[in-house]
Amino acid sequence: LTVVTVGVAYLALAVPLSSLVRNRPEDMGLKPDGAPAVAATDSSLDTGFAPSEIEEGGYTWREAIRSKNFWLIALGHASTATVLGTIMVHLGLLLDDRGFSLHTISAVVVVYTVVQVFLIPLVGYLGDKLSLRLLASGFSALFPVSVVVLMLADNIAMVFLFAVLWGVAWGGRNAVMSPLRGAYFGRRAFATITGLSMVPGSISMFIGPVFAGFMRDATGTYDVSFLVIAGISAFGSILFLLLGEPPRLSDQTARSSQARG
Repeated sequence: LTVVTVGVAYLALAVPLSSLVRNRPEDMGLKPDGAPAVAATDSSLDTGFAPSEIEEGGYTWREAIRSKNFWLIALGHASTATVLGTIMVHLGLLLDDRGFSLHTISAVVVVYTVVQVFLIPLVGYLGDKLSLRLLASGFSALFPVSVVVLMLADNIAMVFLFAVLWGVAWGGRNAVMSPLRGAYFGRRAFATITGLSMVPGSISMFIGPVFAGFMRDATGTYDVSFLVIAGISAFGSILFLLLGEPPRLSDQTARSSQARG
């Protein structure tokens, strides 16, 4: 009943809420980064597309995949996807192995979900004030810390400490990844670049749970597999530190225009 109710609610809300979405600031008579406002046209508001004369800064997807930053972000994202997929599949089984009740396991899921929900808007605000690459690295580093706490958890307090740390890591990571890609690659091919950069993460999100399940059956515990994915996530957090400062996207646009000319 709960699943059906949630599904109906999604269907009922998706269409009216999607009508409120605009693809670009120009659709609302605005421009990004404090640039002078432009007048919105009726056609742009009706179709959801900005006027064709507006030049968007940023990389094409071909330019992006040839850059070091693309692969640092893609592999950093994939490292956290590995641990996310593994914990999502095996957390309940691990806690059950440790003798925790179904009520406790359910409460852990509630706690990290609530923490995640409240953290996302806070991290969105911090993303305008602090370095996005440092935020991405910091929240990614919390994933292996959370996993280590989980592996050491032998009482309720430790389990809920894991839940809080996990919620902070997950919420922070989710909130910072999209603006991070936008800062480094701009709007020109944002959707395509995002999709391509998530391919390694999709693969690792599949491999991680399978590996953990295999090791659980082979050794009787999750210790080895969880420590391995914790190490992968820790490595990924370092990759974000190698990004350097975001490029000037207006300069990239000028170079791309010259190359096409």
